[in-house]
Amino acid sequence: MGRTRFWSLGILVVLVGLMPSTAVAAPPPIEHFRDVGTDADPDFCGTGQAIDVEFDIRGTVWISPQGEDVLVRVTERGKVTFTNPDTGQSLLNTWAQMTTEQIIEGDGGVETLLITFKGLPSKLKLPHGEVLSRDAGVIAFEITFDATGEEIDFQVVVNKGPHPEADSDFQLFCEIAVPALGIT
Repeated sequence: MGRTRFWSLGILVVLVGLMPSTAVAAPPPIEHFRDVGTDADPDFCGTGQAIDVEFDIRGTVWISPQGEDVLVRVTERGKVTFTNPDTGQSLLNTWAQMTTEQIIEGDGGVETLLITFKGLPSKLKLPHGEVLSRDAGVIAFEITFDATGEEIDFQVVVNKGPHPEADSDFQLFCEIAVPALGIT
C-alpha cells in the first residue's frame, strides 16, 4: 500500500511538471475596496434641490486570468443615506449583490456586454424602517456600445425578481426619493 502511494505521488509530480506554466500560475489578485465619505448632489433628481449624501461601500473585485475583457466579477454591499438639509428628512438605499460583466461580442469596435446582477441591487427605506421599494433576485442586461463608447442598444435579457426599478425604466428611485425627502 505504501509503495502504491509512493508511485502515485511520483506520477502526479511528473504530470504537474509537464503541465503548461499557465495551469499552475498564481490566480489573478483579488482586490478589496472600501469607499466611505460624504458628498452633495446639487440637483437631486433634476429638482434643483441640493441633497446631502453619506455613503459606506465595501466590495471585492475579481478579474479573470484571461483579463478584464473576458470577465470581471464584483461583490459589494453598501449603504447610502440621502438627507434634505432643509427638512432633515432622510432616505436610505442599501444593497448587497454580485455583478458580473463580460464582453459577449466584439473586440474594440462595436461591443456587446452582458452585465448580470444577483442579490439585492437596491432597498429603499425610511430611517425608521418602512421599506418603500425592494429590488432583488437576478437581472441581466445586454448593452451594446459603439467604438466611441456611446450606448447604442440596451435590453433586459433576464428578469427574475421583483425588479421594480428596471420595470419602471429606471424612474422609480426619483419617484420615491423626491417625496420621501420632502422636496416640493
